[in-house]
Amino acid sequence: MKQVFVDDPCMLHASISLDPKQAHHLFDVLRIQKKETIRVVSKKGGTFLAHPLDKPYLYVFDEIEVPRSAKHITLCASLIKQDRFELMLQKACELGVTKIVPFTSAYSIIRIDPKKIDKKTERWQQIIFDACKQCNRNDLVELEAIQNIETLHNYQQDCNLVCYEKQNDPSFHISHLLKRDPASVTIVIGPEGGFDVNEIDILQDDHFIPVSLGNRILRAETAAFYALSCIDYQHSLSKEEK
Repeated sequence: MKQVFVDDPCMLHASISLDPKQAHHLFDVLRIQKKETIRVVSKKGGTFLAHPLDKPYLYVFDEIEVPRSAKHITLCASLIKQDRFELMLQKACELGVTKIVPFTSAYSIIRIDPKKIDKKTERWQQIIFDACKQCNRNDLVELEAIQNIETLHNYQQDCNLVCYEKQNDPSFHISHLLKRDPASVTIVIGPEGGFDVNEIDILQDDHFIPVSLGNRILRAETAAFYALSCIDYQHSLSKEEK
């Protein structure tokens, strides 16, 4: 079933208007038929079913209950090369992340011109929007403003982990730390060059636990996919056991 997001609240037995981009995609590119059913997710809350009217309108005829994930996952991702960072954004949405926090660190090779931050953020938000729509999420992933190491403590949750390639203790593999299936997790991923020792000290002082992802050195975006997959897998196991 095709899905769209709308900014406004939806009312049953009333019409809603799509933004120009979504309207063009739905009516002109996909050429939806009058009898088709479209799933509509309101950013104000609720998931609905609608039929197309004349462009750009849909007629809302039903509200449906869609279970939301009980797990809240925040991904703090250091800035990396544009194509890899954008891939990370897309796949993080598909893997169930709730919030994404970009940040700069000592070894970040990407520095964004302050004059271009708004344009860059707009592009990232569009990537997130498209990814959430593509994988039929019933919520939109939140994108925070660019942070630094010193401000990541503001995003702490039940379980706070930082992926660190120099963590050699097998008991601190990420899978062990996730066994109790915490309700909320914040995971921190560094840049291509890893973290400076001082940065790890700062994060540990802020109660982030350095964890291993195994013996191999992973690209930053691969580390994010691996960590998020571990969280999802452990959560699935815990649900089966219950």
